[in-house]
Amino acid sequence: MHQSLGGLVVAINLVAGLWGLLVWRGRLRSSRLFEHALALSHAVIFGQALFGLLLLGGARRAPVELHYVYGLAPAAAVLFAYSSRTADTRRNTLVFAVIAVVAGLLAARAFMTGMGWG
Repeated sequence: MHQSLGGLVVAINLVAGLWGLLVWRGRLRSSRLFEHALALSHAVIFGQALFGLLLLGGARRAPVELHYVYGLAPAAAVLFAYSSRTADTRRNTLVFAVIAVVAGLLAARAFMTGMGWG
C-alpha cells in the first residue's frame, strides 16, 4: 500500500507542478480543477508521510535509512510553500508549482530508496 501511494505522490505532484508552471507562464488558465489537483498533491504527501510514520512505529524499517529524509522532505517543502505565501497569486502559483515538482522528484527518490535502490 505504501509503495502504491508513493507512486501516486510522484504522479500527482509532477502533474500538478507542470500544470502550475503552465498556468504561471500564461499557457493555461487557472481553474478550480487545477486548485483541486494542487490540494490533492499536498494531501497525498501528508497521507504518505503519516502512513510511513505508522509503518515505522510498527517496526517496519526501510532498507536504506536515507529513505526517511526523502520521505519527509516533500512534507517539509509543502509547509515551506504555505509559509512563504504572499498576496501575489501569480508568485504563489510559481512557488507551489516548483514545490510540487520538487516534491514529486523527492518522492521518486524516496521510492527508490524504499525499494533498496540506495
